[in-house]
Amino acid sequence: MLVWLSCTGLAAAQDESGAQTLKRAVELHQSGRYAEAITNYQAYLKVHPEAVAVRSNLGAALAHEGRYTDAIQEYTLALAAQPTNYEIRFNLALAYYKMGEIQQAVKGFEAVYGIEPAEAPERRRLALLLSECYLRQGEDDRVVALLNPLAESDPNDLALAYLLGTALLHQGQEERGALMIERILRNGDTAEAHMLMAFTRMKANDKKGATEEVDRALALSPNLPEAYSLRGRLAYLAADLDGAEAAFRKALALDPTAFEPLLWLGTLLREEGKLPEARSRLEQANQLRPKEIRVRYQLALLCSDEGNDQRAAALLKALIQDAPEYTEAHRSFSTICFRLGRVAEGRKERKIAEEMDAAIQARDQERGRKMKKCDQ
Repeated sequence: MLVWLSCTGLAAAQDESGAQTLKRAVELHQSGRYAEAITNYQAYLKVHPEAVAVRSNLGAALAHEGRYTDAIQEYTLALAAQPTNYEIRFNLALAYYKMGEIQQAVKGFEAVYGIEPAEAPERRRLALLLSECYLRQGEDDRVVALLNPLAESDPNDLALAYLLGTALLHQGQEERGALMIERILRNGDTAEAHMLMAFTRMKANDKKGATEEVDRALALSPNLPEAYSLRGRLAYLAADLDGAEAAFRKALALDPTAFEPLLWLGTLLREEGKLPEARSRLEQANQLRPKEIRVRYQLALLCSDEGNDQRAAALLKALIQDAPEYTEAHRSFSTICFRLGRVAEGRKERKIAEEMDAAIQARDQERGRKMKKCDQ
């Protein structure tokens, strides 16, 4: 964290006792004795609550101790006194980031990034932090837009290659994603490279190859949340529900605010009839991404499982308005409409789903014919 540690000017006009308390706090902070530094900062602020720099220091010490809620409170008070202090704003955003409050972190990072000079060393770090936040929110297009201009300036930046490569693969840009994989591989056998390879193999429907790549990633980096999340999805697709649940829970133990394992664990629990925990997990996922179609669909099905078809129908209808191309939503809405006695509406939705299925099948057949021509 960008800690403001100089006490020279801070105590100039203060009483000697207060100056000594502040000096002691800064010395403790610099030596890594954060708990004692916190006590001294708090003692000083009781007498001098207007000391913004000291309050910022207190926030930094609290964050070092993992007390992010308290740190956020101190940074917020400091920022209210100095709204244009972007060092404090950055530290506040970083505390939100560490706490898993990604939406709040993005607001702060974006504000600082917007005023950071193009040549400033911190601007690149901010771009990576913002990109990771965007990636966690499922905003792959924003990751690509932010990192594309930086991709050639430092080909050995593995963090950038991993973030950009992941977003590109999510978008289906396999060729450019493969270039990022090559960059990482040139720097040795890394967990990041194996994770990108796993995504690539999964998109090619090579589940066995994807599983092998994830296992290689975990062998190199046993505490990688996204690896356990992907391992869980692969186990789920292979009908290994116990293995899937264990992997999702491990991912969440490492990162309690990770969207994908929350969504998939909630889905799995709903299908197994464990509805109270399923709701808890899905609602957590919905708080992280309230517009995400997949979690909205699962919450609708959960309402139906709980016996509330009226609520399920309302949720599915709203979802279809926002995502009319979502076939499964039409199919499930049709089923629930029939149960509710809304026969005409049920028939209409079933017909839409059948037409969408036929269009998908026709596209697959055409793709197959083109591939055969290429082979000839």
